[in-house]
Amino acid sequence: MRTTLILFCMMLFLMSCKDNKENAEKEIEENQTESIESKEKTGGTSQDQPINQNPDVPDSDTANSDSEVNPDTGNSIAGTYIRSDHPEDWNCSCFCLEVKMSGTSELCLSEDKLYVNGRFEQSGNNINVYYSGKSSKTTDSEIPWDKFEKNTPIAVLSPSGNGFDLDWKGFTIDGKIAVDYALYGKKTLEGTYKRK
Repeated sequence: MRTTLILFCMMLFLMSCKDNKENAEKEIEENQTESIESKEKTGGTSQDQPINQNPDVPDSDTANSDSEVNPDTGNSIAGTYIRSDHPEDWNCSCFCLEVKMSGTSELCLSEDKLYVNGRFEQSGNNINVYYSGKSSKTTDSEIPWDKFEKNTPIAVLSPSGNGFDLDWKGFTIDGKIAVDYALYGKKTLEGTYKRK
C-alpha cells in the first residue's frame, strides 16, 4: 500500500511538471509573437539598432545636426535669433545668437571687447550652451579663460513662441560659479530671442 501511494504521488508530480513545462513553452511562444508584432508596429527597438563602438564618434541617431527640429513648432532650431528688446541690432553686433547644433558659434559678452565661442546641445526641449573657448575677437587677456569649465552649461535656451528664452548661468571654475565673471554675458545675452 505504501509503495502504491508513493508511485501514485510520483505520477501526479511528473504529470504536473509536464503540464507546467507545456504552459511555460506556450507562454514563451505567445510573448515572442507579441514582441514581433510590437516591433513591426514601432519599427523596431533600441536592441535592433547598431551599437556605437567608438564613443568619440556620435551615432547618426544621436548626433546633433543643424536639422534638429523644435518639438513645439516643428521648425528647424538652427538659425539666427535676435534679442527681442534690441530689434535695431539687425547687423548682429552683439545681441544675436547663431544657434548651430554642430560646431561652435560666437557669443558676445561685451560689445567690441569680450567674445567667446559656445556650442549648443539639445537637452530635452531645452538647449544647453557650453563655453568652448575665447574668441579671436576678445581683447581682454586678464580673464582666466583657460580655467573656465567646458562641460557645464553657461546658459540654457528654453523654447518660447517663435524663439527662445536665454537664461544666463555664468562660467564655472572647479564646479563653482566664477562670481567675479558672473555678469559677463548676463547683460548682453540673457533675454528673449526671436528668429531673425
